[in-house]
Amino acid sequence: MALHVASRLALIAFATVAMRGVLDRAGLEATLHAALVASAIVFPIGLVLGDLARRLIEDIVHMEVERVLQDTPNLDGATH
Repeated sequence: MALHVASRLALIAFATVAMRGVLDRAGLEATLHAALVASAIVFPIGLVLGDLARRLIEDIVHMEVERVLQDTPNLDGATH
């Protein structure tokens, strides 16, 4: 999940900076360099955010499973 988030954020950063360069009528080399730098900076941030999101989702699922297991009686009628 972290790699997907990082890749998407890097592509968004690249596209945003590239579009900004086109709208500002900047040179191709300067625009591409700025877009690559922006995507290189955003990629590690995306890795961290993606990993945090994965951990958050796993924690929520774990709590929900625990709640369901506590509310569900065993086959012999006893609760967990």
